[in-house]
Amino acid sequence: MRVIVAEDNFLRELLVRYLPEHGIEVVGQARTTQELIELVDANPPELVTIDFEMPRRPLTQSEYGAGLDAAREVRRRHPSVAIFALSQYAEVSWAEDIASLGMAVGYQLKDRVQDMDGLIATMHAVAQGEIRIDTTLVADLLRRQRVDDPVKRLSAREREVLQLMAQGLSNTAIAEKLFIQERTVEGHETSIYRTLGLANPRAGAAKPKINIRVMAVLAFLKSGKAGPGDGR
Repeated sequence: MRVIVAEDNFLRELLVRYLPEHGIEVVGQARTTQELIELVDANPPELVTIDFEMPRRPLTQSEYGAGLDAAREVRRRHPSVAIFALSQYAEVSWAEDIASLGMAVGYQLKDRVQDMDGLIATMHAVAQGEIRIDTTLVADLLRRQRVDDPVKRLSAREREVLQLMAQGLSNTAIAEKLFIQERTVEGHETSIYRTLGLANPRAGAAKPKINIRVMAVLAFLKSGKAGPGDGR
């Protein structure tokens, strides 16, 4: 797998040093969002890592949201390039923004990068088209109080399936993890889509602009946003 690493700190050096040891070729390094876009335009890789807070141009200060803007631009220009965001913040809104880009995206907290085997596995999964949201963030979402939330109408098992979907697991992997049949997972998935008010692709509905699985994950992420009276 060919990767461009876009980071504005020591993590860039760590990734550039260790990724090749795990069979991942680093074909470019970017310290600014401008450099990243130029590198991707010149030689699109399979995946780019993106820091949410990095400078847009040389000699400028790191800027909130610059990395997200770059991610959107990369996806617009090169839809086949996977996007893997690394952040030091467990920000629900940022994870939601990344997931809204479609398939082949990921959001992982930087303090989990020390688990290099896990990082490599996640990068490969994202490059292969999956959605991967940091498990720490997903667990935090489940603990939050929710207001007027359709996710609350899901059964305990359906919430469990949706949580695993948000972590990027396939139906086969979910079935193995929950010790149930894959067709049972598909049944739960259909029920989840119906409860969340999403189109059912098996019912002949028009194909949504965003993959329906992504829409379900987005509903889950939105449900985790703090509401009135939750103490946040």
